[in-house]
Amino acid sequence: MIGKRNLMLVMIGALSTSVMLTACSQGSKDAGSPANASESATNAPVAAKADANDIQAKVKPVDFSLFVNYDWYTSPNWLERPQGKWITDNLKVTIDPVQSNGAAAQKLNAMIVANKLPDVIVLDRGKDVERLQQAGKLVALDPYLEKYPEFVKTVGEKTLNMLRSSDGKLYQIPNWYISGTQGNGNGAYLVEKKIYKALGSPKLETWEDLQAYTKRVKDKFPDVVPLDFGEIRDGADVQMLGMLYSGAENDRTPAFISPGSGQVFGVPNGKELTSIYKDPAFKDAAMFSSRLFRDGMTSKDLFTQTRDQILEKLKKGKIAVFGAYDAVVEGIGREANNMLKAADPEDGYDVIWPVHKSGVDKNKVFPSGYNTLGWNVNVITTSAKNPEAIFSYMNWATSPQGQQVLFFGPQGLFYDKVENGVPVPNEAYIKRDPKKYDELKIGEFNWYGNTSYVDSTKAQREKLLPQEVQDWTTQAQANVTFKTSKNMTEFSNLDPAPNSEEGIILQRLKDQFRQVVPKIFFAKSDEEVNSLIAQADQEATKLGYDKVLKWKTTQWQENLKKISGQ
Repeated sequence: MIGKRNLMLVMIGALSTSVMLTACSQGSKDAGSPANASESATNAPVAAKADANDIQAKVKPVDFSLFVNYDWYTSPNWLERPQGKWITDNLKVTIDPVQSNGAAAQKLNAMIVANKLPDVIVLDRGKDVERLQQAGKLVALDPYLEKYPEFVKTVGEKTLNMLRSSDGKLYQIPNWYISGTQGNGNGAYLVEKKIYKALGSPKLETWEDLQAYTKRVKDKFPDVVPLDFGEIRDGADVQMLGMLYSGAENDRTPAFISPGSGQVFGVPNGKELTSIYKDPAFKDAAMFSSRLFRDGMTSKDLFTQTRDQILEKLKKGKIAVFGAYDAVVEGIGREANNMLKAADPEDGYDVIWPVHKSGVDKNKVFPSGYNTLGWNVNVITTSAKNPEAIFSYMNWATSPQGQQVLFFGPQGLFYDKVENGVPVPNEAYIKRDPKKYDELKIGEFNWYGNTSYVDSTKAQREKLLPQEVQDWTTQAQANVTFKTSKNMTEFSNLDPAPNSEEGIILQRLKDQFRQVVPKIFFAKSDEEVNSLIAQADQEATKLGYDKVLKWKTTQWQENLKKISGQ
């Protein structure tokens, strides 16, 4: 995970066009031919029956609108998902999605200007939350924390305190937060199984191994991209450079070199954050990236290809090695693997331990990171007629009861009983068609995700299954991606206000980075790469990079004090 994107899309399944399936009732159906699932799930009891003091009993009936502030997200119809229908039928809660239509920032600005905000907004921590709060458009949530204590219980008071605004009040509730000590991450390298086997299954551990393998792929499979990476986001988030940087030195992670929102854009050096352009690991990763690019080992359209275009290549097995920190094992990697495997049980993608430079400790390579604060946050706006009722639902949703319904589906769908808190897979789950199961999107609408609960529970669920039907994503996470994800909580909230001096400088530095990186990739020699980095270092200093690093260092040290309870 690179900051927000490490946890980003941890919702199960790929974000492809959804095909709504009627679901299965108990026992003998599979995900490919379900019948009457919504009705069966709706009538089934939850894991623990509600009593007067039960969390479920505290949920107040409410109908509220919700806007997810991301271009890529299109919400399905609430009642067309079994979990949505179950919640409406049993809790009398209905969510009315407000679509971004691929232009989230413009949509949000338009709603702010028109003073017609939705009741709830899901968005990144940072500038948009603060500008809404400063404009008096958000509801302070402190009055509800004692009556509805699940977030305090699961997130922890110290962690919640890191989300408080400058006035000391809490306006935001985290999504996909970590409530335990288990790491979380979905960044990985994938290897196309049939190509790898055809080339003798050679060792793929170091950069040298990777370079040799890509040359063999290019020679033997000219119609295959030897090495490809996730798409570039926001013009500056170059996943190839970030993935290779994570293996260039011990304890490196892509967030250190990204200037994007929620990222660090500085390298920890003692008690200070220092310039990325002075980091030998950045120089090594830049040179290796440029070398691979100029030798034709990766996509010629690396800087322009979209996520959909990458997914199409993956689905056809036309990428030999693929690396991404953007939820690859939860998203496009999962979808491509399931599609290839459905056509040929011997095909698909294997997740390997992240490659690294020779001499780097393999156990200190972190292509993704996690944050106990989670991926993003929920805010309730002053447009909401009954904010307490909305919070009562959020309180239930983040509880084990709520997470069970929102992530694993209602009881009676893919499990009929719960033992020791684990939904026991029924025949419908065991015989599921992985592709159709993903299209059903069990896990949709979970904007209150408790990562620790979900990850531990699904891992225990998979142990109840035969090896051949265990979930690919869960295995990848347990074996590789959770172990190669760095705790980045201490680097939270390092974005200066956009209109501050540091914020203005950071934007200029970001624009500079956008221009520098393509030049590095298109360089004709290692010497030219070194020259470009030295020049970028001088220009960044003139722009005021030192001032930004000083501000970020202060925030970082303050975070460390909060985490330690000082």
